[in-house]
This record gives sequence, structure tokens and C-alpha cells, in this order.
Amino acid sequence: MLEHSSLEIQNSIWKKFFTTLILGLEFSALLLLLGNGGNIPWFPPVLVFSLIGISLFGVLFFPLIWHLLEKKQKINSTKLYGILYSGIRYCIAFNIAAFGWKKFYGLQFIVPSEIANMPMNRQTGEWLTWFYFGYSHTFGIIIAMIQIAGGYLLLFRKTLLIGAIILFSLLLNLTLINIFYHMNAGALLQSILLTIGVLFLIALDYKKLLAFFLKTKSNLPTLNFKNEILKNILRVSAIILSLLFTIYLKSLVK
Repeated sequence: MLEHSSLEIQNSIWKKFFTTLILGLEFSALLLLLGNGGNIPWFPPVLVFSLIGISLFGVLFFPLIWHLLEKKQKINSTKLYGILYSGIRYCIAFNIAAFGWKKFYGLQFIVPSEIANMPMNRQTGEWLTWFYFGYSHTFGIIIAMIQIAGGYLLLFRKTLLIGAIILFSLLLNLTLINIFYHMNAGALLQSILLTIGVLFLIALDYKKLLAFFLKTKSNLPTLNFKNEILKNILRVSAIILSLLFTIYLKSLVK
């Protein structure tokens, strides 16, 4: 009975819907990237958004058709999941790597001279952010290499999880920057969609992560305290004492 219930959950229509939805979102993000803000003559915005609409519209009906065919045993869900997961990984890898290559070829972090010469208090958060990140070309290249390498790692099952974790930490940071520094809507949407996609890939292996982070103990030697209360006091003291030290430093500021 338990095995049957587990199988129902595994093959539920909700799993099909969310998997298809993630692919639709990541494919839409890829189309937006290829559209390049309407600057490519052979791929105008009307075509970009038409394809996005078709892909998102398909998300609503494809899981239902899939579920129906599965019940009639006319479709191999395992192979189909493999195709969908591969599509998600490819879209994310292409998208994130493209942003990395743009940094190599000077297509990001470029601030026009008329903007750069303006006083800081007259510039938008977006231009200040681009000026800051563009100040160091080396730093931009490092970010680019992380993006390209992380995208490449997604394309192999053995390195999928580590690639997703690396990209998630990067993309979450970029998403927060895009939100709180008021970056343009396109950049924000891209970062959100990519973050969702990478988080989805991580969630597929959540059991491994829980086992690794919560059940695996460190092999580092440690102090042996018989008194648990004293041990916990010492742990908390690292946070409290650092706070008190900061308050003291604040008091020195005139």
C-alpha cells in the first residue's frame, strides 16, 4: 500500500505540471536572451513573445495529455522526464554561459562616458551597479568563468548538483542586486527565472543534500565538554561578543 502511494506521488500530474512549467519558464528565458532586447532584425520582439506565449500555453495542456497517455500506458514517462530535465539543464546552461561570454567580449558592465561623468547622486542604481562591477575587468572575468563553468557542469549528471549549487549562490546574489539596486525589468526577470530553474534542479536531489548537510558529521577534532550548557554558551558568545564589540566601535564614532 505504501509503495503504491509513493508511486502515485512520483507519477502525479502535479509533478508533470511543475516539470513542464519549469521547462517552459527556462525556454522563455532563453528566448528573451536570444531576442536581445529587440536588437536582432531576424528575431523581432513579436516573434519572441509569440513563441513564449505558445510555450507557456503548452504548459497548461501538455501535462494533462501526458497524464492521460500514461494511464493508458501509451507513453514512457521515464524517458519523457529525461527529455524534460535535459531541456531544462540545456536552457539554463546556454543562458547563463551566454551572460558569461558577454563579459569576455565587453557586452556587459559598460557605462557610457556621459553617464560615468555624472555625479554619483544623480545616477540610477543600475548605472552605479554597472560602473562598480565594470571597474575591475578581472573581477568581471572571474564572474564570467563561474557562469560558464557552472553552466557546463549542469550538462553532466555527475556534476549537475555541484554546478547547480554554485550557480544558485551566484544567481541568488544577482537577483537580490537586481531587486534592491533597481536594475531593469529584463535583467531582473532573467535572474529570477534562472534562479528558479537552478533551485528546481537542486530540489530534485534534496534527499542527498539533507543527508550531506544534516546527517554527516565533520571529522574535525573538537573540544570535549561534558557540560552541554557551557558548550552552548561558548557557541552563542561568538555572536553576542561580536555584537558588543561592534556596538563599542560605534560608540567611538563621533
